[in-house]
Amino acid sequence: FWFRAVLLLALLAPCDTFAWTGEVVSVHDGDSLKVQRVDDGHVVSVRIFGVDCPELAQPYGDDARLYTARLLAGQSVEVLPSGQRSSFGREVAVIEYNERTLQELLSEAGFAWVDGRFCKSEVCDAWRKLQNIARSDKRGLWADPSPIPPWVWRHQMRK
Repeated sequence: FWFRAVLLLALLAPCDTFAWTGEVVSVHDGDSLKVQRVDDGHVVSVRIFGVDCPELAQPYGDDARLYTARLLAGQSVEVLPSGQRSSFGREVAVIEYNERTLQELLSEAGFAWVDGRFCKSEVCDAWRKLQNIARSDKRGLWADPSPIPPWVWRHQMRK
């Protein structure tokens, strides 16, 4: 209960958006999915807030996508919008499933980096702790001795 209250305060206080419930209808990659709202049936493209999974062409990119798909495809989730849009027009949000966030699950499994460029709230520190445990346990992408963060990889691909 307290985690959710802190999360809502940290993410939603400055904006006029409200949480909503939907069913995950597709997973594009580890951190991008489509969710059908239960209230109006509208399908919304969502980019999860605060963490970045490897791109599909990167090592562990498909693993991150499969992890998210196995976990959430066809499942009911709560979407907590941040009030931001991604560069591709997707709604940026926290995804809650079974009283946990997708962000913490991905961080814990070793399939995401907490992106300090955008993730600066207290909840990011909790995700970062999970990421560091996954790194020390060599889980997921941390099995690679020198994994490349997706924002660095994308920059290298543009050159």
